[in-house]
Amino acid sequence: MRLSVVDLGTVEPGSDEKQALAESVRFAQHAERLGYHRIWYAEHHANAMGASHHPELLIAAVGAQTSRIRVGSGAVLMNHYSPFKVAEMFKQLEAMFPGRVDLGMGRATAGPVIDLALQRDREHPAQADHAQQVAETVAWLYDAFPGDHPFAAVQLMASVPEIPQT
Repeated sequence: MRLSVVDLGTVEPGSDEKQALAESVRFAQHAERLGYHRIWYAEHHANAMGASHHPELLIAAVGAQTSRIRVGSGAVLMNHYSPFKVAEMFKQLEAMFPGRVDLGMGRATAGPVIDLALQRDREHPAQADHAQQVAETVAWLYDAFPGDHPFAAVQLMASVPEIPQT
């Protein structure tokens, strides 16, 4: 059986975000020594109890400080990002840590004020198009747009054939 763990970057009582992030790295190193298969990082914005706001940053930090354990997002909140940005970011992480990167995609709300702050276009409500965002992200990763699609001519990191597990 393969064991995995999710880390929220919990800020313990009497601690702070800097300490929580350092502890997340130490925790991943410990999980690797124990033989865990993967560690995932959650995305929670404006949460005083957690320091894991951007999983891709923890993935990079932990990937650099470990050698075997898979590192991934559980999950990137797609309703706040462009599929192109997410695919390109995780393709770059895969180039840095080949065969060790997982991309989990989700959606959630942090409440009306934070959701508004995360939107670039604040004049129009964000679309509820999660399935479309996931499909587009996968198309970017696999270079799988139909030939007549405007994005078909764009390749993400063509010299990196590997993709993160989704």
